[in-house]
Amino acid sequence: MRILHVGWGFTPWRSGGLILYAEDLMAAQVARGHDVGYFFSGRQYPYIPGPRLHRWRRDGVAMRELLNSRVVVGMEHGTRDPWRELSEPGAERAFRRVLRWFRPDVVHIQELLGLPSALIDVAAAAGRPTLMTLQDYQPLCATLRLMDSDGRICTRLEVGEDCVAGNADAPRTNWIPYDATIEFERERLSFEPRIRDRVIDRMDRHGPFTAPAPRAPLDEPLVAGFQRRRDVNVARLSRVNRLIAQSPRVAELYRTRGVSGERLGTLPFTLRHIERLVPRALDEPPSRITFATLGGCASETKGLNLVLTALRTLRAAGLEGAFGLRIFGTVPGSDVPELEDYEGVELRGPYRREQLDALLDEVDVGIMPSIWEEAFGYSGLEMIAKAIPLIANPLGGMVEYALEGRTAWHNRACSGEGLAELMSMLIAAPERVLEMHRRVLAERDRLIVPMSEHVDAMEAAYREAIAAQSSNVR
Repeated sequence: MRILHVGWGFTPWRSGGLILYAEDLMAAQVARGHDVGYFFSGRQYPYIPGPRLHRWRRDGVAMRELLNSRVVVGMEHGTRDPWRELSEPGAERAFRRVLRWFRPDVVHIQELLGLPSALIDVAAAAGRPTLMTLQDYQPLCATLRLMDSDGRICTRLEVGEDCVAGNADAPRTNWIPYDATIEFERERLSFEPRIRDRVIDRMDRHGPFTAPAPRAPLDEPLVAGFQRRRDVNVARLSRVNRLIAQSPRVAELYRTRGVSGERLGTLPFTLRHIERLVPRALDEPPSRITFATLGGCASETKGLNLVLTALRTLRAAGLEGAFGLRIFGTVPGSDVPELEDYEGVELRGPYRREQLDALLDEVDVGIMPSIWEEAFGYSGLEMIAKAIPLIANPLGGMVEYALEGRTAWHNRACSGEGLAELMSMLIAAPERVLEMHRRVLAERDRLIVPMSEHVDAMEAAYREAIAAQSSNVR
């Protein structure tokens, strides 16, 4: 089978569960003998006219990288140009070229960051079957998390006015992928310091591509532009031959916002390293509980403020120092001093997945403090694979493995005070950690899906997409 994936970036230029999943899946497909290609928006360089298609190959995958995309990637900051996220002629021309060259049997859209959603229609016009995995809410929400401008989970169908407020801080330039490109080149050219310094200095002086002022169709105001972004994307998603959500909750959120459920299903997702994690041994209650979070302090939506509030509450209750808390992953610099001030709190910084097995051997309870409807949350599944029980907010796809009373304690209030209450309960009764650890062990094999099984399921979904496209043609 000829499979063309569509997405944003590659490792190590970019990190996170979504790109790890895409690359793990592509690697497994190459190992099975499939022809695999990857069309993606990626690096940003000065002095190179863009957008420009860069051809390279890695680990058996034909890479087609769109350099200097004109679609600004704002991540959680969003966009001030919703129209360009719907249509960008340069990206669409490049995608047509790749379709003509690769002639895929199926196009698998992983995500559309840095790319216009018009690629869905471009693939359809070329007669290519499409499948899209729903791993966040970017088609519905320019700030990715489906959070409104007040920091609450957004349930609106008429989104234009709130999106204008929620995207007010969106970047005008592509500084996010530009900065990632600088760091990538700094590391890649570390063995050639003189060349590296010259390249980095040149990039620093030039700065990232500045997007032209938004050109609204028919002078459409920004409020209407954001509503158009939602409505057009919903219609386009409904035309994709097969939609696969990471969890039933994600599928429900897309359906309730108008996406057709006719071809929308779910599959259990995984990463290749998760099944290899060895369950830790815990034979007696821990004398001093060690809590940990993997990436849970990276941003407010990931749970930073909940963790800070919990620590303040536990300090006020006289429990500071009665437990350990290990914070893995990045932390905003402004919050580092407060976190470091708490006794027993350790900021362990970024980690590689190859390190996880050893790092998690010292953890008794994992914390999943996300306040958004996280599509899945691989870090929680990594904890489960290590037989580590969770404290989790019952939101999004986390509830697929954070099973109350079986693998997790639910922070139903989704608050810092609720997190502190559960932590203090376990500090007072550590035997509960041992009990839940044993329950997690009993559930582990059911919850941890081998990568080979997931690849089998994806191949079946591809065949369904191909059949659906064939029926449309007839």
